[in-house]
Amino acid sequence: MTGETRTLAAWAAGLTLDQVPDEMRGIAIDLLVDQIGIQIGCAHLPWAQAVRDTYRAAGGAGEATSVVYGDKLPVLNTTFINSVFGHSFEYDDANPLIHGHIGGELVPPLLALSERDHLSGKDFLTALITGYEVRGRVGWAVSPTMLERGGPQYSTTCGPFGTAAAVSKLLNYGSDGLHNALAVAGTFSGGLMQYDQGGGSVKRMFTAVAAIGGLQAAMLAKAGITGPEEILEGARGLLKIYPDEYTPGPLTSDLGEFWTLRHVLFKPYCCCAIIHPAIDAIRNVITKHAITPDAIEAIEVGYPKGSHHHAAITDPKDILGMQFSTAFSLASTVLTGKNTPAAYTMEAIADPAIRAMAARVTLTNEKELDELFVGHMPARVTITTKTGAKHDDLVIDAKGSPAKRLTSNEVDEKFRSMVVDVLGRERADEIIATLRNVVNVPDMADVAKLLVK
Repeated sequence: MTGETRTLAAWAAGLTLDQVPDEMRGIAIDLLVDQIGIQIGCAHLPWAQAVRDTYRAAGGAGEATSVVYGDKLPVLNTTFINSVFGHSFEYDDANPLIHGHIGGELVPPLLALSERDHLSGKDFLTALITGYEVRGRVGWAVSPTMLERGGPQYSTTCGPFGTAAAVSKLLNYGSDGLHNALAVAGTFSGGLMQYDQGGGSVKRMFTAVAAIGGLQAAMLAKAGITGPEEILEGARGLLKIYPDEYTPGPLTSDLGEFWTLRHVLFKPYCCCAIIHPAIDAIRNVITKHAITPDAIEAIEVGYPKGSHHHAAITDPKDILGMQFSTAFSLASTVLTGKNTPAAYTMEAIADPAIRAMAARVTLTNEKELDELFVGHMPARVTITTKTGAKHDDLVIDAKGSPAKRLTSNEVDEKFRSMVVDVLGRERADEIIATLRNVVNVPDMADVAKLLVK
């Protein structure tokens, strides 16, 4: 009997772009545009620069290019730098079915390798979609219990498998080679989630850890390192160790018919995606009932079990802490109307008005929402006014979620908002046009050149 890991690997190795529905190709290109825009727009952040300085100092062959700055470094170093850039401000894609931030796990290693080897955009896009689906199947199989109990973290745990598959696909390893890369990737799988309790800039590196973990797994598999064939479904494989229930079905069911890529979420707000429905809900309540900030006595947020503790920081010490604080994010919504990058600052954290409003927010587990947590990220917000009136709104799917996904035009506008100040409007539009036509790009090294000042 063929195991699930081998079945998934064989499907991934055999996938061609012609087999991918047009809708999925379009979403993958949106994912690419979104991720590249965030890399460019967030490259200047202090934690991004700390990573860049560290990996530049390591030196090595000039194989691939860091975005914005044009550093020529080995593929591994460039992958880590660009992936941190792309996950530096909680603004990159998510997925309520499979969890994690897959764009930052896949785009940096694939672009670095494609630049080094002068590979085509068609090969790049095929590998991106393949890696996303493998990563998606692994994430789906361990959801939602891994998040509900607080770990391990999805990108660092599931991401290496998707990246290993994507790299193996890009470099034509074939079915057996891709399967072995997955087997080796298990050694790079794991990671803790304490950041959602205490903050810390280390979380900015999680997609990079996944990206180089999978990249190294594929490289080592090619060099002859072997791993256990049933790394996902085996007695001590991923699915037996991490989730509460053993559910191997998502690894292989309806491959080529059901696409986890369809469930991608593009963020309009730069905070934990779990907070997004609460932001939409509080906006709805305030608008519908014309509630002013000084009229608010209390704000209650009802979350499903999986969300309840993941965005519950009440006294953030840094920007990441604010981005994982429902209370501070909603306080910003109420007082400034903004949840864009400009809203998440150390000054905002120290603002007495925001702190006072945040203190009025409480979180509860609304058990009726628990069953919606797979495939959705719901939240109910109830505002109690100082007159004692209560007004509430339930949002099951926030703006940007699969049911209300940003359009390609909206993704492009988000890209411009991140890139124009760095590279200028003309270059931003040139990059968008090139990425949207990526399937016809003969050499991805030409794309890498566009992303530099």
